[in-house]
Amino acid sequence: MSEQKYYVVFHGKKAGIYRSWIECARMIIGVKGSRFESFESESDANEALDKYQGKEVEAETDIKQLSANIIFAFVLGFMIGVKNSCKN
Repeated sequence: MSEQKYYVVFHGKKAGIYRSWIECARMIIGVKGSRFESFESESDANEALDKYQGKEVEAETDIKQLSANIIFAFVLGFMIGVKNSCKN
């Protein structure tokens, strides 16, 4: 009898932990760039998923901050341009 495996879908139709290959396969088949990994213990699977989701949230925050910085720089540049054109 084989031991229970836990499949973590990091990128697929629905990220999560699945207890069978069939469930995992349903979440990744047809998804471009799908990513999964199997683990021997549920605690290892939970740890991997938590770590991945933490990085995903961190990356999303970085993108939002970058967008805010770009908008700020654009508005500041526009305001300086208007100020300089009013001097002339």
